[in-house]
Amino acid sequence: MRIQKLDGLPVVNARKSLTVHVSLKDIKAAKGKDPGRCAAALACVRQLGATEARIHLGRSYVRYNGKWERYTTSASLRSEVVAFDRGGKFEPGEYKLLKMAPHREMDKLRKRKTGPHNGKKKNSYHFTVGVRPVVGNA
Repeated sequence: MRIQKLDGLPVVNARKSLTVHVSLKDIKAAKGKDPGRCAAALACVRQLGATEARIHLGRSYVRYNGKWERYTTSASLRSEVVAFDRGGKFEPGEYKLLKMAPHREMDKLRKRKTGPHNGKKKNSYHFTVGVRPVVGNA
């Protein structure tokens, strides 16, 4: 079993989804392109009593009791993060941090195959630019 760590603390998949209310106060204190100073991260700390939170485009991490819980960032929250990081507004409201799907359990992740692809064309991917950095390969 593979144990993922963040800042030396273990990362576990969240067992249930959360709803976080992002207020105007959170938005005013937020800093763009910083996962730990995101309006949603500040709302998690304020509302959930978490020690720290980091909101990324695909994954969100909330630290409680010496461990990090890993969530999937909802599409609506991701859209607000992209807009905010690019200099736009972050709209106050309720946003979801979704529990991880069972097939995304960290001990079930497969290693990516490398080498020849049997003549198959590789998929091209779009990477969103002008936003916070991506964390690891989570």
